[in-house]
Amino acid sequence: MAIEDFQEKEIRAKILTKVAPSSINKNGKHWKGTITYKGKVIGKVKIPNHHKRIMREKKSKHIAEALNLSHEDFNALINCPLKQQGYYKKMNRFL
Repeated sequence: MAIEDFQEKEIRAKILTKVAPSSINKNGKHWKGTITYKGKVIGKVKIPNHHKRIMREKKSKHIAEALNLSHEDFNALINCPLKQQGYYKKMNRFL
């Protein structure tokens, strides 16, 4: 399954609210978030800027990979069916 096209602001909002990085480096062009689960770093992710541009699969697949999510799980993250703990469990299964 391919990653759907989403607005960058949609991806940003879901990363900030559902993934909820434990720390965010706001230096530079893009924010970078560190994701921890039970005190262990399980990933680092680039957080897209807040604008309406469409992020195509070519770019968004890198965010999915950084989150250790399949394309299907990434689409689900943006489309909202799981809560934060559900995604942490999926992301943590690869570590």
